[in-house]
Amino acid sequence: MTTATTLWTRLARLRAAATGRPRTTTPPPPVEAVPTVINLVADPGFRGPLDRPFEAGGVHVHAHNSCEITEIPGRPGVTGVRVEGTGRTNDTFIAPGGYQAPGAMRLGMRAGSTYTASVSIFLLAPLTGALHATALRLVPGCVAGRHTLEPSPPARNEYGHHRISVTFTVPAEATSAWISLHSGMARGGGLVHWYDFALTETAAPVDHFDGATPDDLFHTYEWTGEPNASPSRRTLRVSGDATPAAIAAEAVRQAWAGAAGEVRHLRRHLAGDRLATARIALAEGQEAAEALRGIVAAGDPDGSAAYELGRLALAERDWETAEKLLREAVAKQPEAYERGYALASAYDRLKRREDSKRVAAAALEHDTKLPFDGPAVLDLDVRFFGARRDLGVFLAEHLDQIRTQASQRLAAPTSSTFDQPIFIYWAQGFASAPPVVQACLAALKAHNPGVHELSDANVSAYVDVPSDLRDRLDRARFSDLLRMLLLEKFGGVWVEASCYVSEPLRPHIDAALAQGGAFAFNYTGPFISNWFLAARPDSYLLHLWRAAALLWWELRGELIDDFLHHHIFEMLHHLDDRFRTEWAQCRRINAKPPHALQGVMFEPYEPDMFQTIREGAFAHKLRYRYPDSQLRSESYLARIIRGDLP
Repeated sequence: MTTATTLWTRLARLRAAATGRPRTTTPPPPVEAVPTVINLVADPGFRGPLDRPFEAGGVHVHAHNSCEITEIPGRPGVTGVRVEGTGRTNDTFIAPGGYQAPGAMRLGMRAGSTYTASVSIFLLAPLTGALHATALRLVPGCVAGRHTLEPSPPARNEYGHHRISVTFTVPAEATSAWISLHSGMARGGGLVHWYDFALTETAAPVDHFDGATPDDLFHTYEWTGEPNASPSRRTLRVSGDATPAAIAAEAVRQAWAGAAGEVRHLRRHLAGDRLATARIALAEGQEAAEALRGIVAAGDPDGSAAYELGRLALAERDWETAEKLLREAVAKQPEAYERGYALASAYDRLKRREDSKRVAAAALEHDTKLPFDGPAVLDLDVRFFGARRDLGVFLAEHLDQIRTQASQRLAAPTSSTFDQPIFIYWAQGFASAPPVVQACLAALKAHNPGVHELSDANVSAYVDVPSDLRDRLDRARFSDLLRMLLLEKFGGVWVEASCYVSEPLRPHIDAALAQGGAFAFNYTGPFISNWFLAARPDSYLLHLWRAAALLWWELRGELIDDFLHHHIFEMLHHLDDRFRTEWAQCRRINAKPPHALQGVMFEPYEPDMFQTIREGAFAHKLRYRYPDSQLRSESYLARIIRGDLP
């Protein structure tokens, strides 16, 4: 301490003493506690007593179902419960920790707090019979005046393991609260396995854990009391074995999960790491481009900042900027094959096909563990290789589950009186559709019986679309899914609303399905158009395609390319022998002639040309989006709209 500092300190003390005011000091900033998460479920493995909910880990078992402790199929060493309906009613459920009772706040819940409940479900086969409205859901409940709590989205009623969760707030005036796990089937309707139940005071799901979970690089796990009979605690702890890269990756992962407290603590281990800070900001939905540009300007030794900026440019459809940045990123780390695929995508968008193939082939040399023939896939088509590659890896990893789901549904066909139904869909209803769509519908119905006009108002009368997908998918992706659900269930024909058909379809569809189980206009091999599809209800191809698409949306839930639906078809063709055999038996009609009318739709009508176009295809894909200024009264399109064609 210097003499001046000592003098001023003494003067301050004397002044405080003279005035009678106590000397004040600035307290040190509080030290933030190490983040912990508590799983309030005393026994996530359901090992405790059944139907004795007041004991630790006890489970209330509703009278309409049985409940047995069992090892979960496909999960060695993991215990859970197997629930089966025992009566005619489908109101079947269990409630870990107890059900509704006056004044009972089950599982340690408190009024006014927010929680996330999560649980895993395994189905040996789809449940059958009439299912309860809450089947395969987590259903939180409370007694608090008129308050109701929303249940979780349902698990898929398909073979396999599924994870569901729901976030809810117990009302401040609640006097009791509980959570029930609803199976929702009556006697003979199947079995449901429940396991890995968690309840955390968080606003989003966390990775499942209990006190027996082995410690890892970033967390320790412990029971708060007796093992398998008390809540468990997860505590953040950065192991000395964790590398800076691993810490940065964990921080980004937690940022995506919304775990702000963990991110703050992990950031302390990344002081000065500008790239990690920028990546965390991106995961948190914050602006980070300026920071990344600063790293690039400072040299960006391994090209990581350029890669992140290039991906942002791809998302913003700024193809030229993306190409420049990604080319720089690849040059600095050519062995990082994901960079090469991203650069190939930029070249695709710039229509530089040779460059796209060149960089994708170079990336493939470092991507050596693919479950399919990567060079063969690239040789078939250079476009969107990165997206197709990712889909292929995912489908290969889950192919057994996809095959089982398809086979089980094939073995239980729907009883229907439909005879080659024709499905056409406009979300808002055809009364509000554009003129060209209404004209296409009129032409289709004039020449074909059995046309089913679908809209959002009546889709549920035909197929059961998972509620979470109805809420989450845009109309194009929803339509992609809908056509598969319809054709897999009923067979028949899907005609997109902007498809012009001016003749009976039956002869063409009968011929198309004479040998194979499905039909689609195609370009080459498994590259198809999906605006016109036909199938028999026993088509393995359609069943596998549907199962794969649903599983992608369940587990990955992201649109990695606008042609996702087409890419799933192609990669199943590469991975599944039976799918490939059925497609080989299907009739081939090139997709280019059905697009000929679209190419001239704004040009003046010529009878001979129109006859040539009609002879080239039995269905014609048009566009319903166009500037009004393009439409002329004597164009092909104008005549289609007013119904003035032979």
